[in-house]
Amino acid sequence: MPYLTFGLSRRMRHILGWSLAGLLVVAAGTGWWLYRHVNGNLRSVDINAELGERDRPEPDPEQPAQDILVLSTDAEAGQQSAMVVHLPENGEAVTVVGLPQDTPVPRPSCAADEDAAEDGAADGSAGPGTLPFGDLYPQGGPSCVVSSVEEMSDIRMDHYLEVDFGGFAQLADAIGGVTLTLDAPVHGPDGSTVLEPGTHTLGGAEALAAARAAQPAEGEPDLRERMLLALLTEVDSEGMLSSPAKLYRLADAATRSLTTDSELGSLTDLLDFAQRLSGVDTAALRTVTLPAPGDAADRVWEALRTGGPVPGAG
Repeated sequence: MPYLTFGLSRRMRHILGWSLAGLLVVAAGTGWWLYRHVNGNLRSVDINAELGERDRPEPDPEQPAQDILVLSTDAEAGQQSAMVVHLPENGEAVTVVGLPQDTPVPRPSCAADEDAAEDGAADGSAGPGTLPFGDLYPQGGPSCVVSSVEEMSDIRMDHYLEVDFGGFAQLADAIGGVTLTLDAPVHGPDGSTVLEPGTHTLGGAEALAAARAAQPAEGEPDLRERMLLALLTEVDSEGMLSSPAKLYRLADAATRSLTTDSELGSLTDLLDFAQRLSGVDTAALRTVTLPAPGDAADRVWEALRTGGPVPGAG
């Protein structure tokens, strides 16, 4: 999973950088109203209130860790990706578990659609059977995804972060476009070429259109992950920290693209969280795609719960 490794570590760095950028704008003396504006962009969901405490996993005091559900969504394209980021407090390497969208999960009541309700119990709860993991978010929203991940893993999700990929165009335009170099072409689902090999500099709308059109075959670049990586490279090269105007544009666009749990629902809370993550060594980050439900998947979750080596992570 080479591109997940790059993509997630970069996403985490985006979150750190976006939070810091917002506060640096304030520190530059541009005014309290700017802080309130950027802070007001953030959206949050009170996961704890929606789920309550009944049947949720309890944290293990003998294996302290932070577990974060990260969801990347693109409502217009009907696409999403999800992963669990496991941050041990004992200094061990961070592990990322990618959650395939076609993974079958038991249909929870929070994801009941009209057909399921008709086939289910008289109280309108979900019908029997399963549904693809990717259907949880559009049918039940963030809390439903968190609940199902907790049920399958028996691990409590400490935080929820949702990145709206639809805001990528504004992020890219805020830094003057993104440049990426491809060693292989990227194709669409009909076999047409979306991007040729070589170096491309893409404006926001062009980059977003290419990402939505792409459906890379095995061995081809994961365009969304490469674009997020390229975005960070451009931020570094454009000297954002020396330009309050660019910093503000980036912070404004970034916070418009984020939804968090209520405990991270303000810029200061997000910055505090980012500072706690600042010591994470992303170079040592381990990744694994969750196997199909069964013994192999159970061993992945058990390893996270007990602090053991995660099968297949690398």
